[in-house]
Amino acid sequence: MPVYSKPKTNTAPYPTNFNMPQANSASPYPTPYPTTGYPPYPAASGGPSNFVPYPPAPGAASNPTTYPMDMPLPNAAYPHPYSNNSSGQGTITDEHIRASLLSAVEEKMWRRIVERVNQRQAELDTLKRTKQELQEGRSKIEEIVSSLEREEADLKRHLSVLNDKKEELDKSLEAFERKDGIDVDEAVSTTAPLYRQLINVYADEAATEDAIYYMGEALRNGVIDLEVFLKYVRQLSRKQFVLRILMQKCRQKAGLAG
Repeated sequence: MPVYSKPKTNTAPYPTNFNMPQANSASPYPTPYPTTGYPPYPAASGGPSNFVPYPPAPGAASNPTTYPMDMPLPNAAYPHPYSNNSSGQGTITDEHIRASLLSAVEEKMWRRIVERVNQRQAELDTLKRTKQELQEGRSKIEEIVSSLEREEADLKRHLSVLNDKKEELDKSLEAFERKDGIDVDEAVSTTAPLYRQLINVYADEAATEDAIYYMGEALRNGVIDLEVFLKYVRQLSRKQFVLRILMQKCRQKAGLAG
Protein backbone atom coordinates (compact mmCIF):
# COMPACT_ATOMS: atom_id res chain seq x y z
CA MET A 1 0.00 0.00 0.00
CA PRO A 2 1.46 3.46 -0.83
CA VAL A 3 2.42 5.69 2.02
CA TYR A 4 0.02 8.55 1.19
CA SER A 5 -2.85 6.46 -0.11
CA LYS A 6 -6.02 5.86 1.76
CA PRO A 7 -8.49 3.07 1.50
CA LYS A 8 -11.33 3.76 -0.92
CA THR A 9 -13.79 3.27 1.82
CA ASN A 10 -12.23 6.10 3.83
CA THR A 11 -11.98 8.60 0.97
CA ALA A 12 -14.72 10.94 -0.10
CA PRO A 13 -16.17 10.37 -3.52
CA TYR A 14 -14.70 12.56 -6.33
CA PRO A 15 -17.13 15.27 -7.33
CA THR A 16 -18.67 14.71 -10.68
CA ASN A 17 -20.09 17.11 -13.20
CA PHE A 18 -22.61 16.66 -15.90
CA ASN A 19 -20.08 17.39 -18.64
CA MET A 20 -17.39 15.14 -17.26
CA PRO A 21 -16.91 11.72 -18.85
CA GLN A 22 -18.52 8.95 -16.83
CA ALA A 23 -17.08 5.55 -16.22
CA ASN A 24 -19.92 3.80 -17.87
CA SER A 25 -20.01 6.14 -20.91
CA ALA A 26 -19.00 4.87 -24.29
CA SER A 27 -17.57 8.26 -25.41
CA PRO A 28 -14.31 9.53 -23.92
CA TYR A 29 -15.42 13.16 -24.47
CA PRO A 30 -17.44 15.30 -22.10
CA THR A 31 -21.13 15.70 -22.66
CA PRO A 32 -22.30 18.96 -24.24
CA TYR A 33 -23.31 21.83 -22.07
CA PRO A 34 -27.07 22.18 -22.05
CA THR A 35 -27.41 25.77 -23.39
CA THR A 36 -30.03 27.09 -25.72
CA GLY A 37 -28.90 30.63 -26.72
CA TYR A 38 -25.46 29.96 -28.19
CA PRO A 39 -24.27 28.32 -31.41
CA PRO A 40 -22.76 24.83 -31.18
CA TYR A 41 -19.04 24.35 -31.51
CA PRO A 42 -18.03 23.55 -35.09
CA ALA A 43 -17.50 20.04 -36.20
CA ALA A 44 -14.07 18.53 -36.84
CA SER A 45 -14.69 18.37 -40.58
CA GLY A 46 -15.15 22.15 -40.82
CA GLY A 47 -18.02 23.79 -42.60
CA PRO A 48 -19.50 27.15 -43.19
CA SER A 49 -18.46 28.31 -39.69
CA ASN A 50 -15.22 30.29 -39.23
CA PHE A 51 -14.37 28.71 -35.86
CA VAL A 52 -11.45 26.38 -35.46
CA PRO A 53 -12.81 22.78 -35.38
CA TYR A 54 -12.46 20.52 -32.39
CA PRO A 55 -9.59 18.05 -32.89
CA PRO A 56 -10.82 14.57 -33.75
CA ALA A 57 -10.25 11.67 -31.38
CA PRO A 58 -7.79 8.96 -32.33
CA GLY A 59 -9.45 6.23 -34.29
CA ALA A 60 -12.67 8.18 -34.66
CA ALA A 61 -14.74 8.26 -37.85
CA SER A 62 -14.36 10.94 -40.51
CA ASN A 63 -17.53 12.74 -39.31
CA PRO A 64 -17.59 12.30 -35.58
CA THR A 65 -20.01 13.96 -33.29
CA THR A 66 -18.75 17.38 -32.23
CA TYR A 67 -18.92 18.81 -28.75
CA PRO A 68 -18.11 22.25 -27.32
CA MET A 69 -14.79 22.50 -25.55
CA ASP A 70 -16.06 24.37 -22.56
CA MET A 71 -19.05 26.17 -21.26
CA PRO A 72 -19.19 29.64 -22.84
CA LEU A 73 -19.69 32.62 -20.62
CA PRO A 74 -23.04 34.33 -21.04
CA ASN A 75 -21.60 37.83 -21.63
CA ALA A 76 -18.37 36.82 -23.43
CA ALA A 77 -18.15 37.67 -27.12
CA TYR A 78 -16.60 35.25 -29.57
CA PRO A 79 -13.25 36.46 -31.00
CA HIS A 80 -13.08 37.39 -34.66
CA PRO A 81 -11.75 34.52 -36.71
CA TYR A 82 -8.42 34.85 -38.51
CA SER A 83 -8.85 35.41 -42.16
CA ASN A 84 -6.32 34.34 -44.76
CA ASN A 85 -7.51 37.08 -47.11
CA SER A 86 -4.57 39.28 -48.23
CA SER A 87 -6.73 42.42 -48.21
CA GLY A 88 -7.38 42.33 -44.45
CA GLN A 89 -6.71 45.25 -42.18
CA GLY A 90 -3.07 45.87 -41.13
CA THR A 91 -1.67 44.03 -44.15
CA ILE A 92 0.45 45.92 -46.80
CA THR A 93 -0.21 44.54 -50.24
CA ASP A 94 1.33 45.21 -53.64
CA GLU A 95 -1.56 47.49 -54.47
CA HIS A 96 -0.83 49.62 -51.39
CA ILE A 97 2.87 49.83 -52.28
CA ARG A 98 2.04 50.68 -55.90
CA ALA A 99 -0.45 53.40 -54.83
CA SER A 100 2.09 54.83 -52.37
CA LEU A 101 4.82 54.92 -55.03
CA LEU A 102 2.47 56.53 -57.54
CA SER A 103 1.45 59.17 -54.98
CA ALA A 104 5.09 59.95 -54.13
CA VAL A 105 6.06 60.15 -57.81
CA GLU A 106 3.06 62.37 -58.62
CA GLU A 107 3.86 64.69 -55.71
CA LYS A 108 7.51 64.91 -56.73
CA MET A 109 6.62 65.53 -60.38
CA TRP A 110 4.04 68.13 -59.40
CA ARG A 111 6.60 69.87 -57.20
CA ARG A 112 9.11 69.87 -60.06
CA ILE A 113 6.48 71.16 -62.50
CA VAL A 114 5.46 73.97 -60.14
CA GLU A 115 9.12 74.88 -59.61
CA ARG A 116 9.78 74.93 -63.36
CA VAL A 117 6.62 76.94 -64.02
CA ASN A 118 7.56 79.51 -61.35
CA GLN A 119 11.09 79.74 -62.75
CA ARG A 120 9.85 80.21 -66.31
CA GLN A 121 7.28 82.75 -65.10
CA ALA A 122 10.02 84.75 -63.34
CA GLU A 123 12.14 84.66 -66.50
CA LEU A 124 9.13 85.73 -68.56
CA ASP A 125 8.47 88.66 -66.20
CA THR A 126 12.14 89.69 -66.45
CA LEU A 127 11.95 89.55 -70.24
CA LYS A 128 8.75 91.62 -70.22
CA ARG A 129 10.38 94.28 -68.03
CA THR A 130 13.44 94.29 -70.29
CA LYS A 131 11.21 94.64 -73.34
CA GLN A 132 9.34 97.55 -71.74
CA GLU A 133 12.62 99.27 -70.83
CA LEU A 134 13.92 98.76 -74.37
CA GLN A 135 10.73 100.20 -75.82
CA GLU A 136 10.99 103.24 -73.53
CA GLY A 137 14.64 103.65 -74.50
CA ARG A 138 13.70 103.36 -78.16
CA SER A 139 11.10 106.12 -77.76
CA LYS A 140 13.66 108.37 -76.06
CA ILE A 141 16.24 107.67 -78.77
CA GLU A 142 13.68 108.47 -81.47
CA GLU A 143 12.86 111.77 -79.73
CA ILE A 144 16.56 112.63 -79.48
CA VAL A 145 17.09 111.79 -83.16
CA SER A 146 14.11 113.94 -84.15
CA SER A 147 15.44 116.83 -82.05
CA LEU A 148 18.89 116.48 -83.63
CA GLU A 149 17.35 116.46 -87.11
CA ARG A 150 15.44 119.66 -86.33
CA GLU A 151 18.57 121.30 -84.94
CA GLU A 152 20.51 120.19 -88.02
CA ALA A 153 17.89 121.78 -90.28
CA ASP A 154 18.06 125.02 -88.24
CA LEU A 155 21.84 125.04 -88.44
CA LYS A 156 21.74 124.55 -92.18
CA ARG A 157 19.29 127.43 -92.53
CA HIS A 158 21.41 129.72 -90.31
CA LEU A 159 24.53 128.68 -92.20
CA SER A 160 22.86 129.64 -95.45
CA VAL A 161 21.91 133.04 -94.00
CA LEU A 162 25.48 133.58 -92.73
CA ASN A 163 26.89 132.73 -96.15
CA ASP A 164 24.57 135.29 -97.73
CA LYS A 165 25.63 137.94 -95.19
CA LYS A 166 29.27 137.09 -95.79
CA GLU A 167 28.84 137.59 -99.50
CA GLU A 168 27.22 140.97 -98.86
CA LEU A 169 30.08 142.00 -96.57
CA ASP A 170 32.64 140.92 -99.13
CA LYS A 171 30.91 142.99 -101.78
CA SER A 172 30.76 146.02 -99.46
CA LEU A 173 34.47 145.71 -98.66
CA GLU A 174 35.32 145.56 -102.33
CA ALA A 175 33.22 148.70 -102.95
CA PHE A 176 34.91 150.58 -100.09
CA GLU A 177 38.35 149.58 -101.36
CA ARG A 178 37.61 150.97 -104.81
CA LYS A 179 36.66 154.37 -103.30
CA ASP A 180 39.27 156.95 -102.22
CA GLY A 181 37.66 157.65 -98.83
CA ILE A 182 34.58 157.05 -96.69
CA ASP A 183 32.03 159.80 -96.03
CA VAL A 184 31.27 159.68 -92.30
CA ASP A 185 27.80 161.14 -92.74
CA GLU A 186 26.94 158.47 -95.30
CA ALA A 187 28.50 155.70 -93.23
CA VAL A 188 26.61 156.64 -90.09
CA SER A 189 22.99 156.20 -91.06
CA THR A 190 19.98 155.05 -89.09
CA THR A 191 16.99 152.89 -89.96
CA ALA A 192 14.42 154.87 -87.92
CA PRO A 193 13.83 158.53 -86.90
CA LEU A 194 14.19 157.65 -83.23
CA TYR A 195 17.75 156.40 -83.74
CA ARG A 196 18.56 159.46 -85.83
CA GLN A 197 17.28 161.72 -83.04
CA LEU A 198 19.33 159.77 -80.51
CA ILE A 199 22.50 160.26 -82.56
CA ASN A 200 21.83 164.00 -82.94
CA VAL A 201 21.16 164.46 -79.20
CA TYR A 202 24.31 162.55 -78.34
CA ALA A 203 26.34 164.76 -80.70
CA ASP A 204 24.86 167.98 -79.20
CA GLU A 205 25.53 166.77 -75.66
CA ALA A 206 29.14 165.97 -76.53
CA ALA A 207 29.60 169.41 -78.17
CA THR A 208 28.15 171.13 -75.08
CA GLU A 209 30.55 169.17 -72.86
CA ASP A 210 33.47 170.32 -74.98
CA ALA A 211 32.26 173.98 -74.91
CA ILE A 212 32.11 173.96 -71.10
CA TYR A 213 35.62 172.51 -70.98
CA TYR A 214 37.07 175.15 -73.26
CA MET A 215 35.28 177.94 -71.36
CA GLY A 216 37.10 176.83 -68.23
CA GLU A 217 40.42 176.82 -70.06
CA ALA A 218 39.76 180.38 -71.32
CA LEU A 219 38.97 181.54 -67.77
CA ARG A 220 42.18 180.01 -66.43
CA ASN A 221 44.28 181.58 -69.17
CA GLY A 222 42.67 185.03 -68.60
CA VAL A 223 41.03 185.24 -71.99
CA ILE A 224 37.60 185.92 -70.47
CA ASP A 225 36.60 187.29 -67.10
CA LEU A 226 34.57 185.48 -64.43
CA GLU A 227 31.25 187.16 -65.20
CA VAL A 228 31.29 186.07 -68.86
CA PHE A 229 32.35 182.58 -67.82
CA LEU A 230 29.48 182.15 -65.35
CA LYS A 231 26.96 183.50 -67.84
CA TYR A 232 27.84 181.08 -70.65
CA VAL A 233 28.54 178.14 -68.41
CA ARG A 234 25.06 178.50 -66.84
CA GLN A 235 23.44 178.45 -70.30
CA LEU A 236 25.52 175.52 -71.51
CA SER A 237 24.83 173.53 -68.32
CA ARG A 238 21.07 174.01 -68.69
CA LYS A 239 21.25 172.89 -72.33
CA GLN A 240 23.38 169.87 -71.39
CA PHE A 241 20.84 168.84 -68.72
CA VAL A 242 17.99 168.95 -71.24
CA LEU A 243 19.99 167.00 -73.82
CA ARG A 244 20.86 164.25 -71.35
CA ILE A 245 17.22 163.88 -70.26
CA LEU A 246 16.18 163.66 -73.93
CA MET A 247 18.88 161.13 -74.70
CA GLN A 248 17.77 158.95 -71.79
CA LYS A 249 14.16 159.01 -73.00
CA CYS A 250 15.24 158.05 -76.52
CA ARG A 251 17.24 155.10 -75.23
CA GLN A 252 14.26 153.89 -73.19
CA LYS A 253 11.97 154.10 -76.21
CA ALA A 254 14.49 152.27 -78.38
CA GLY A 255 14.85 149.50 -75.80
CA LEU A 256 18.56 150.01 -75.32
CA ALA A 257 20.44 149.25 -72.10
CA GLY A 258 20.34 152.05 -69.50
